[in-house]
Amino acid sequence: MKIAFFDIDGTLLDVPHGLNAPSRATIEALKVFQDKGNKIVIASARGAVPASLECIFFDGYIFNDGHYIIYEGKVLVDDLFTQEMVQKQLDVYQKYHGRPQFAGHQGSWCNCLDDELIIKHRLMFAGTAKRPQDVVEHFTAADVKAVSCCVLFDTVEALEQAYHELEDHFTMIPYKTGLIRMDVYCKGFTKGTACQYLYRQLKIERENTYAFGDGENDIEMLQLVKHGIAMGNAVEPLEAVASEETDTVTHDGIAKSFHRHFAIEVIS
Repeated sequence: MKIAFFDIDGTLLDVPHGLNAPSRATIEALKVFQDKGNKIVIASARGAVPASLECIFFDGYIFNDGHYIIYEGKVLVDDLFTQEMVQKQLDVYQKYHGRPQFAGHQGSWCNCLDDELIIKHRLMFAGTAKRPQDVVEHFTAADVKAVSCCVLFDTVEALEQAYHELEDHFTMIPYKTGLIRMDVYCKGFTKGTACQYLYRQLKIERENTYAFGDGENDIEMLQLVKHGIAMGNAVEPLEAVASEETDTVTHDGIAKSFHRHFAIEVIS
């Protein structure tokens, strides 16, 4: 049995460039791979699967960069912030003008939905600037039941200052180019170690593990599997550690890699 892990943004989808749903070739390749008795698992910083991916029945989901793990419908890991953790973050973000977006399984919390950076973030990941209706805007730390926080900053300097104040207490993934932000979680798993945890739990040999990604937060994931495959649109640091590179997400990179490794025909 083999197992393959997939990032979402830039790997299965490319919302900023108009690919809001996986291609037919990708969908078919994953189905054939599963039909051969293998497993497919999402591994993403997102906290839920976008509606456009619900057409694919994944065996497992590693959400929030490893802090919410589900396999065959069973929750294996669920790391919620405590009230004290939320308050500590709020205090630091206020100090450095961070715009936090807390996310959990039962809701989201953000008190700056109309901020320019928050709108840009929606455009990047949801493909729309439309104001969401299901976000709690007025809250205290006691109200927040979140697994993650994505916090946006005006400058790299502000991000780094906040990072250093929080680094002893949280696991954080900073993004210092483009939209300056960091994803914040409880101390514990990362996306990569979560993938390793899952394939070991399933007693799948490392030789039979595959991962596809495009961003810096995929580096460890690609290193902890045997076959770490960078998309053709991947950032340079990921390309440097990948065992191989495939085509871009918009040119069926996953399907082409599956053809090379498993002789699965690419559907045009």
